[in-house]
Amino acid sequence: MTRFYTQNEGEFYDLGYEEALRRITTARDQFRALGLKPRGFIAPAWLLGNEAEQAVRDAELEYTTRLRTVCDLRSESIFPARTLVYSVHNNWRRALSRSWNAALFRLLKNQAALADKHSSARLFSADHLETDSRLHRSNKSARTATTYQDWIAEQRLKRGM
Repeated sequence: MTRFYTQNEGEFYDLGYEEALRRITTARDQFRALGLKPRGFIAPAWLLGNEAEQAVRDAELEYTTRLRTVCDLRSESIFPARTLVYSVHNNWRRALSRSWNAALFRLLKNQAALADKHSSARLFSADHLETDSRLHRSNKSARTATTYQDWIAEQRLKRGM
């Protein structure tokens, strides 16, 4: 899974608990030292093994995501939410990503869809971002851009938590 799908970038999929906890708490503490307050953890390529998920919980973070779900670690709620991921490693993967995500975006018109904007904004052209915007505007379900933190808070309010 990590070799083909991510070209060895999904390391938290195979990490044991101790190493995952060490990496997560080290990064969390580095962010805190800069005055930032990390609330969640998203594993590279959204690949998170069970032991690594336990490490996220034990690091006292509030949420995590996978390709098809968002998990509120405080309430133990799991929400279906498909992540739109753009591969940028070579031309054929970029082209396939664009086509796949355009189709997936339309298919998921009434479900939460999470876009990997960091990769696309950094590594894709402005034309690609305009395509994403056109898809967003053409979708009749009136999607709203938000952060994971705010989205989780909204879900908690809806559930009376």
